[in-house]
Amino acid sequence: MLINKSINLKYPYHLAQRHTAPKGLYFNFLTAEDPILCTKDQYIASKKIGSHTFLEIAGTFEEDWNFNICNSQTALWLAFQFHGSSSIKGFNQSTLVHQQYLGYFNTDQEISYQIKAGKVAMILIGVEIEDSSSLALEWNTLQLDRLQVTQVLATEKIGYRIRKVLDLIQQTKSSAYSLSVRLQFYTSNIIELYHRDLTEQRKSAQQEDISLLHRAKAYIYAHYMDEGINIQCIAAALLTSERTLYRVFKDNGLTVNSAIQAIRIYKGREMLRTSNDSVDMIAFRLQFSTAKYFIKTYIHYFGHTPVVERKLHNAKYNFDDED
Repeated sequence: MLINKSINLKYPYHLAQRHTAPKGLYFNFLTAEDPILCTKDQYIASKKIGSHTFLEIAGTFEEDWNFNICNSQTALWLAFQFHGSSSIKGFNQSTLVHQQYLGYFNTDQEISYQIKAGKVAMILIGVEIEDSSSLALEWNTLQLDRLQVTQVLATEKIGYRIRKVLDLIQQTKSSAYSLSVRLQFYTSNIIELYHRDLTEQRKSAQQEDISLLHRAKAYIYAHYMDEGINIQCIAAALLTSERTLYRVFKDNGLTVNSAIQAIRIYKGREMLRTSNDSVDMIAFRLQFSTAKYFIKTYIHYFGHTPVVERKLHNAKYNFDDED
């Protein structure tokens, strides 16, 4: 797991070290042996306690800089940004700003943290994962993908509940016997709260997806006669991205093109039943490239040709009239 020598700090300027830690540090259980960097304006310290590692970064930095972390076994990391901004190099969804946090799994890859210049205050808590299946069984939002060396989870706001548990960790003082047990208990509470936050985020996203799907279908139904209707114009009309629209349809076993085609083909059946228009004319009005393609698609949906459809409907209509 993480130990002091496994953190590699890279600065664009020289920082003279000193041995007296500044006041106002976050973790009260850190001792004089734990700082990696300790100057008048910058402080970085790390401590491994049992299966947990605690890392604290605080100070004002004149330029952007980075540090690397390497853990020797699979770990779940929780990063909390109180001030400033940071991100994991190579991961677009990993940026943290004021009062945000996220979790990520890392196996044996060295992670590079990018820190923006300015006032910075953040902490990281690493937890060794002996059995990822047991972790996922208890918290199903924390599924470890073995195909990914590093797996970044969703960003959340540091809410009141998370803040209260962090305050308990902050107030914990070094002790010979109970320190490891207490910190493990508090960290488990944070993981539970993160799981709840991720669950709520998923529910909210699902509701938004359902709403977007319904709005997209309504738009298609209103514009299915338009010659140029496609995913680009639908996304623009609904103020969303093509990627999001594609994903929402895919999650529901559809594509935008298949939805457009389905609405057109069902409208074609309605036109066959209620008008005397020829099959060629209906195919043309519904923006099918050829009547042959319309017929082929119709057979795929309904199991018979448009001509048979019209005969079946007329036969039923005449039978009803006789009754």
